[in-house]
Amino acid sequence: MDRSPLTPAEVAKLGEATGRIALYAARALHKDFPHLDLEQLVETFSRPVAVEASARLYLAALENGDTPGEAAGKAGVALIKAWADARLTAMAAVEADRTA
Repeated sequence: MDRSPLTPAEVAKLGEATGRIALYAARALHKDFPHLDLEQLVETFSRPVAVEASARLYLAALENGDTPGEAAGKAGVALIKAWADARLTAMAAVEADRTA
């Protein structure tokens, strides 16, 4: 589906939403896993690739009729899952190198 360019106001709202998604995802992980550094999580979730993915997922959920809160929740869950998958993959690679 072709999307028209976002207006400056929409860009500002999207930026605020993706910032909140990153912050809430980091806080949720830190709450359940306090040994994880909160600032490092926020930094990781604020990297361009993570922001772009969160924004894309957030906008897709809005287009599917989700409320902004539901869309943010879905984007946050996907962000945490992608982070966890990347960590597991990295840990498996380290383990494989160690045992090789």
